[in-house]
Amino acid sequence: MSSRTPRFFYGFHVVTACFFVLFLCWGMVLNTFPIFVKPISVDMNWSRGALSLALLMGSVVSALMAPIAGVLLDRIGARPVMATGAAVIGLGLLGGSLISQLWQLYIVFAVIGCGLMCSTAIPCSLVISNWFVSRRGTAMGVAFAGTSVGGMVMAPIANWIILTWDWRAAFVFSGITIIALAVPLILLVIRTHPSEMGLEPYRRGETDDESDENTWGVSLRSSFSLAVFWQISAIMFVIGLVTSGLGTHCVAYLTDLEHSPTSAAWAWSTVMGVMIVGILLSGPIADRWGAKNAMIIDCTIFAVSIVVLAWARPYSVVLLFAVIYGLALGAPLVINPLLTGHYLGMRNFGAIFGVLNILATVGAALGPVGAGIFFDTQKTYLPVFYFFAALMLATAMLTMFLKVIPERRPGFIREPI
Repeated sequence: MSSRTPRFFYGFHVVTACFFVLFLCWGMVLNTFPIFVKPISVDMNWSRGALSLALLMGSVVSALMAPIAGVLLDRIGARPVMATGAAVIGLGLLGGSLISQLWQLYIVFAVIGCGLMCSTAIPCSLVISNWFVSRRGTAMGVAFAGTSVGGMVMAPIANWIILTWDWRAAFVFSGITIIALAVPLILLVIRTHPSEMGLEPYRRGETDDESDENTWGVSLRSSFSLAVFWQISAIMFVIGLVTSGLGTHCVAYLTDLEHSPTSAAWAWSTVMGVMIVGILLSGPIADRWGAKNAMIIDCTIFAVSIVVLAWARPYSVVLLFAVIYGLALGAPLVINPLLTGHYLGMRNFGAIFGVLNILATVGAALGPVGAGIFFDTQKTYLPVFYFFAALMLATAMLTMFLKVIPERRPGFIREPI
């Protein structure tokens, strides 16, 4: 393997590819779904709680798929797993445009959830962590900015398609776009390890601690006995619960406050736009002050934004919420894998991060369903929103107690997963 780094490091191509994959598969699907909640609910005469159960179905399948995806990534590599996942998402969206029954929507979301787990957060985190030792947080931030850019660009486009035609046409547009663009991009550019191209990971003045991260790591089995594993699990669970619960119902909540659908869609687009800044800042902040401190800051900002949303009748307050919430929303996409790599190592990253994503996905399932059912019975979201704010403050406190395991060193715990 050559130790010489080319003038333009191929890892930057990998980061760019991950950016566009996340733009298409995450930004176009997850970050635009709030635009679809009310149109689908009204058109199909389904309650918001029932509609949110579709997210639960997708999240259950995603949770089951997460450890499988992690093991597949470790064993056969990212390219085939990601390409298959992207194709599954596209086909799922095309199928979703044809549904007539609620149970069919549940199946569609289960299929899409499976594809998302194989093509987005876990594989992109793994690939970037393998390619970058130094500046890992910055590289992760640039790639995951694709999620928010996708949401920012696609939210008004999806809203326009829905108003001009219907939500089914928007599903078709998204499905065809993902299949036509994301799948070829993955096959052409993504490589799991630098060694596949005769290269080494990106290093620039790294400390021994940084250098060790790519060579050591606990096994999946051993991670279950570590307190830090369960602490990170709890952090990811709460963040999934709050971000999905709030995000799914945010646009509907704003229209309930008598903001127009277009105004609410542009507010959500603003969230996605500011989210770009938040993601790009979170990487360098984590590189400089550590992922732990970055997460504490982010959870605090989350709590403040939720309180602001509760007072969002004036549109100026809506925009203030969009700015604060946008700054916080994308950071966990960058910080979660950094926490995992730092405290549990990279040797079995795919399998461990896959299992951690089970609880994150369960949280992401419960948040929208709980908020939707509460709204259906109480006709208000406010108590749920205040509960979410309290959870984020508690998560910030939990993060303060994360500690590096004392045995951390190269080659520690090598038993098979």
